[in-house]
Amino acid sequence: MDLRSRYSSLFPSRRTQFKHFEAKDFEPRRSKSLQAIHSTFSLLLALSFGSVSLGACQPANQDTSSSKADTVAQRKLSQEVYVWQRQWRDANQSALVESQSAFNGVRILALQAHPKPNGADIWFEVRVNHEWLQADPRPKVAVIRLDGQLTRLNNREALQKILALIQDWQAKGTKLAGIEIDHDSASSKLAAYNAFLRELKSQLPHTLKLSITSLPAWLSSPAFPPLFDNIDELVLQIHSVSDPRLGLFDATQGWQWVEQLSQLAKVPYLIALPSYGSAVYSTASGYRVESEVPMRMPLADTVTSQHLARQELMADPQVLQSFVKKLHTFTDPKLKGMIWFRLPLEGDKRVWPLSTLIAVAKQQALAPQIELEILNTEPRLAPEAPKTSLFQLVLVNKGNIAGELPGQLSLAAQACSGYDAQNGYQAKLTQGTLVWQLPQATSTERTAEPASSQFAPNLISAVELSPNGRRVIGWARCESLYLQGIYAP
Repeated sequence: MDLRSRYSSLFPSRRTQFKHFEAKDFEPRRSKSLQAIHSTFSLLLALSFGSVSLGACQPANQDTSSSKADTVAQRKLSQEVYVWQRQWRDANQSALVESQSAFNGVRILALQAHPKPNGADIWFEVRVNHEWLQADPRPKVAVIRLDGQLTRLNNREALQKILALIQDWQAKGTKLAGIEIDHDSASSKLAAYNAFLRELKSQLPHTLKLSITSLPAWLSSPAFPPLFDNIDELVLQIHSVSDPRLGLFDATQGWQWVEQLSQLAKVPYLIALPSYGSAVYSTASGYRVESEVPMRMPLADTVTSQHLARQELMADPQVLQSFVKKLHTFTDPKLKGMIWFRLPLEGDKRVWPLSTLIAVAKQQALAPQIELEILNTEPRLAPEAPKTSLFQLVLVNKGNIAGELPGQLSLAAQACSGYDAQNGYQAKLTQGTLVWQLPQATSTERTAEPASSQFAPNLISAVELSPNGRRVIGWARCESLYLQGIYAP
């Protein structure tokens, strides 16, 4: 079962099939190294959604006076975003500036601890750019990530590190609204964790709120409610890879956790939502998750000698957008808002582009916009230059959601001496027309996926192009090459 089949019952949709690729305009452009014949043609791959998902894509500020439920949906919820880079670069500055229109708070990874059995814990402080942070008008929360089991952490050293971080940021002129402790404690260790929080809270400046992240597993523990006595705010993380068959985010399960928390919470809370992807390796001992940093995994399982199964998972923007809309209808006044993990930077591999994240957060329409670029890599600069040119064909998605690759592209070609297709396409020349085509077996590959992955609701498909994605599909050496109906000399 593929992604769309998985959610067909929740998000009825119908898809327009495209077997031919044409367009009605042409726009040339130049670059330093090549003259590009940039033929831009939309593939019209946007899904036509049914009533449920149409509502999910409507702007949040539309008239909602028709019903009580719609009036509730206008309740203002906070939308914040995590800045989760251990090494800051120039892209952090631009991402901070561009995200200000959609997110009214930032939570910045500032300090990370790796507890060791002998007490010699390893601490890593992120060298954030305070000048960039101070130029950002939004409230800022510094996040301290505590890995491993807290009972193995040197509590005294941890308190010293956290308080020193606060003093350092304040001395550099960066004003904090609070700190957040991100610790995935086992439920059996929550009592010890609570004792640490009690001591930390007693030493924090009164002007700073204390937030903590919470795992869904904690909700059923009798040691969970006492945590509220020592914190000002809680962030429920409802995204993870516990089972690849469930993907990164299960909307039904996630909503059950939200409702469960609402019955227990004594302080304001937020919901942490995913906007990222991961690779998952299945081994005999369990699952290994890979995010931005590649993992050195063997080709086969060391126990069974079987080839390791690898799946690419990605949070689905349409599913998350519908979930956000539903959160706006939730009547619990303790629900403060949501936090997105994480702020994407240019060049990030497994995360939505910022345009997608903003569109989902603002309840804007989601649609792919796949276009074809025909690049002339050998422009004729002089009359005596060869008449033929080497053209490169590139598909580009300028939309804010992934879209399917076109099944067929027909190009009018003149005097071609050679051509070849790449990345799944096949090419053939017939009576002056070059046709690039995806084989039927490739375009329907979702239905042929192995049973171990066909139920993953967030599985990335090889026949889809991500937002801002580019895919070279081949080349041709011809006197001229253009999509049928458009002449480009």
